[in-house]
Amino acid sequence: MNFGNLCIAGHNYANQTHFAKLSSLTEGDSFQVYDLNGSPVTYTIFEKLEVNAHDTSCINQDIHDIRQVTLVTCNTIKGTRIVIKAKENRLP
Repeated sequence: MNFGNLCIAGHNYANQTHFAKLSSLTEGDSFQVYDLNGSPVTYTIFEKLEVNAHDTSCINQDIHDIRQVTLVTCNTIKGTRIVIKAKENRLP
C-alpha cells in the first residue's frame, strides 16, 4: 500500500465554482476521491487551517504511514490560503 500526501490546489472563484466552498468544510466532514480503477476512496477531514500565502509546510510528504489528501485554495481578501487535511477511511 502506498502512503503519502496527495495535494490538490484549486481556485476560489467568486461564482462559487472550483474550491470556492472549501471554507465551509469542517473537521469530521468527508469527501471522496476516485482511484485509478474508478473506485471511490473516502477521506475524513482531521484539520482545517489558514496559512500565510507563502507557507508550503502543509504539502509536506513526511507523513509516515497514512494516506492523506490536502486541499488548498486562496483567500484573496486576507492574502492567505485555506488548507483542508483529510485521512483515508480504512476498512477494518
